[in-house]
Amino acid sequence: MRTFKKNSDLHMHSTASDGGYSPKELLHKCAEVGLEIISLTDHDTVEGIEEAIIVGENLGITVIPGIEFSTKFQGKSVHILGYGFDWKNQQLRQMLVEQRNIRRRRLDTMLDKLEKVELDVKAADVLKYVDGGSIGRPHVAKALIDHGYVNTVSEAFERYLAEGKSCYVAKEKEMTIKEAIDWIHQTGGFAIVAHPIYYDLDDFIGTWVRDWGLDGIEVYHRDHSDEDKVRYESLCKQIEEELGVTLLRTGGSDFHHEDYGRVPEPLGVTRLEDTFALQVMERLENH
Repeated sequence: MRTFKKNSDLHMHSTASDGGYSPKELLHKCAEVGLEIISLTDHDTVEGIEEAIIVGENLGITVIPGIEFSTKFQGKSVHILGYGFDWKNQQLRQMLVEQRNIRRRRLDTMLDKLEKVELDVKAADVLKYVDGGSIGRPHVAKALIDHGYVNTVSEAFERYLAEGKSCYVAKEKEMTIKEAIDWIHQTGGFAIVAHPIYYDLDDFIGTWVRDWGLDGIEVYHRDHSDEDKVRYESLCKQIEEELGVTLLRTGGSDFHHEDYGRVPEPLGVTRLEDTFALQVMERLENH
């Protein structure tokens, strides 16, 4: 029986967005669990990539530059992963600064909502967890924990911060899927729809490939069951046959911290077969 090495993880987050570890700390954790190819995919920021690459080189870990864009499609939040793009591109970086400014204004509105339900959290309580990158709801959750209002990040989301809860705030200007894909392509990368099981939009993915050039699907996300993985592998094959394209399959742990996530999980449990990571690298080399 053929076996495959699983030493890759192409979806994780650092303190540059809403993760719990700095890029340096995160790469050391990757080394501890034997990961050899990873991608740092922080939300709407590239601020952690340089540190991750440098530390990765010292540890013998290949770091593929990554990002996770937050977009909207038909009123639903859809995340688009970018891999191998020019993360130093000045136009891209300026756009991301504007995205971070939007997140800062969103924080102020969220704090106002928290105050209305008698939760006294100040901006400074949240910003101390933001390592120069994007402000995210997990940062607010940490502040709520510090004040004793909740015990865990998950509880903070379930009670206050998740979409539909009393203190949730949508971003004032949402990027479209096409805009995210265009930014990734214009800077030389490939665009992947992240964790599609979250959206119930499978029927549209082929259209995104055909009309906007989406390059692949995150088939092997930690929240995808074995049945989901079969489903999205089949969807990839169906789209390939219909459109005459070759799609990338990616995956990863979506690691933020051991205590974050729908089901908390240590780094290194969910892994991607090296074959898929190497396909991404080969496509980038030949791009």
